[in-house]
Amino acid sequence: MPKVSVIMPAYNSSKTIGATIDSVLKQTYGDYEIIVIDDGSKDDTAAIVEGKAASDDRIKFYKNEKNIGVSDTRNRAISLSSGEWIAFLDSDDLWREDKLERQLKLASESNADIIYSSYAMIDIDGNKKCNDFIVDEHTNFKKMLVRNEIGCLTVLVKRSAIADFKFMGEFAHEDYVLWLSLLEDGYTAIGDKKVLAEYRVYPGTRSYNKFRAAKNRWLVYRKKLKMPLFKSCVTMLKYVLVTLKKYKAAK
Repeated sequence: MPKVSVIMPAYNSSKTIGATIDSVLKQTYGDYEIIVIDDGSKDDTAAIVEGKAASDDRIKFYKNEKNIGVSDTRNRAISLSSGEWIAFLDSDDLWREDKLERQLKLASESNADIIYSSYAMIDIDGNKKCNDFIVDEHTNFKKMLVRNEIGCLTVLVKRSAIADFKFMGEFAHEDYVLWLSLLEDGYTAIGDKKVLAEYRVYPGTRSYNKFRAAKNRWLVYRKKLKMPLFKSCVTMLKYVLVTLKKYKAAK
């Protein structure tokens, strides 16, 4: 079975990173490495990761000399990794125990380049915040313009597919831009409807501020994709409607 490299950028994550790493260590699939890079944290993030790494040699810990941002930190982590498959998990999110096992099985069955899944949305204390985001089993470039099926914390992508691409720091939705680029280039994506990850949404996270998220999406349409104004407006309206439904409060 192939080795998986788990990419984990970290910045001032002392409240959550311990649980995040533990959610990887609890995976039912064990052939992986965790590449953690501290991007200039001012809290106890480094000490927590170093403590975890001391008891499990699958955890590889690095520090940036200065804060370089999440995109360049992820790019650096990928360059330091060795897995055939690349997975991403930010330092405040969580995986369910069977995440890697199910996704590798789906990858083998489908031969897709990108595997993604449904995910739950929780607050900083782990309480359910919104209804679970249940993905479609198939997506493509056109569908992704309106509804981003591919949550970064759920992605498992072939190293060979991502080799010629990088996260682009000039866009706040750098992961979304990357998935669009891969799909536009002909790479394929398959989704698992089962919830396999938990995404934290709380003040300070990019997804919490919906107005800013909408502005960032607009910039992707106009500056990255060079979409015409009318098409951008229509697509933006569809995106807003989908987003309002996505973040509907859980009952």
